[in-house]
Amino acid sequence: MRAPLLLQSDDRCPLEAAVGEFLTECRLRQLSPTTLEWYQYALGPFVRFAAARGERDVAAVSPQTVRAFLADESQRVQARRVNHYRQAVDRFYRWLVDQGEVGENPAAGIAKLREGRRLIGALREAEVQALLAQPDTGSFIGLRDYVFMLLLLDTGVRLSEALGLQVAHLDFIGQTFRVIGKGNKERVVGFSSILHEHLQSYLRRRESALASIGAAECPWLFPDHRGGRGRPKGFQMRLKRYAEAAGVSRVRVSPHTFRHTFALYFVRAGGSPFHLQRILGHTSLDMSRRYCELADEDFLQRQQQLSPLVTLAGFSPDRRRRMR
Repeated sequence: MRAPLLLQSDDRCPLEAAVGEFLTECRLRQLSPTTLEWYQYALGPFVRFAAARGERDVAAVSPQTVRAFLADESQRVQARRVNHYRQAVDRFYRWLVDQGEVGENPAAGIAKLREGRRLIGALREAEVQALLAQPDTGSFIGLRDYVFMLLLLDTGVRLSEALGLQVAHLDFIGQTFRVIGKGNKERVVGFSSILHEHLQSYLRRRESALASIGAAECPWLFPDHRGGRGRPKGFQMRLKRYAEAAGVSRVRVSPHTFRHTFALYFVRAGGSPFHLQRILGHTSLDMSRRYCELADEDFLQRQQQLSPLVTLAGFSPDRRRRMR
């Protein structure tokens, strides 16, 4: 028999308590810490908004309240974030319906807002070189950051996937490693011979650095300064500081920017969108198509630069001026 949610004496199910139970269920399903954090971030404002309207019970929330919440948020945030709120509320209530706590999902039938098409930010070659020149590779932390950036650029893995890598996951013979992606799905990612060499040198330094602080048994490929698992915010902040020092401000520098950069250069070099989908762990070809469209824009720009009207001497700027 299904265990009931936290009920009040009159058999009502408080909204806030139900969110807590939902998050517990997500942990039992081994959803990623990033997904859990996203649910907490998205459902918190909804619970507060409903409570302000006197709807503190899961069954009391009406479609009108959900629509009012999304309309209120749309005045402050972009459509993409409003859609995240809508998705979180919808998934939460679908779970409540499955649990038998409510009969209907008040978020059902509420359409997504139309989002403006976002540009995919990627690093240029000079920006990559400038970023890689920033870490002090004479120190272990600097070398760790340097190899961390190389791995992101070489493989396109997500931040959570990179920080979840253990040394035991590396296969140097096949030049591959295993990562656990979204939805707890495992996939195999290959790496280049260049990264292979850097990883070999890095592991030797890593071993002595961890032994010096009594953390020789640390399994993580990219540990923090105490020998524990690296924290996402710590790496994000370090990349931000490297970007400031390198003078890279055209795009926001983050682990996801490295992922975009990998994908874009992969397509530019002739990589298949189907292979890219598998490498990045996407469930559909939508994002791969986006990268292909960006590559098409590159080809168009190259066409414009290599047009005979531009390259042939007979159409030089001097001749055009003489014809006027």
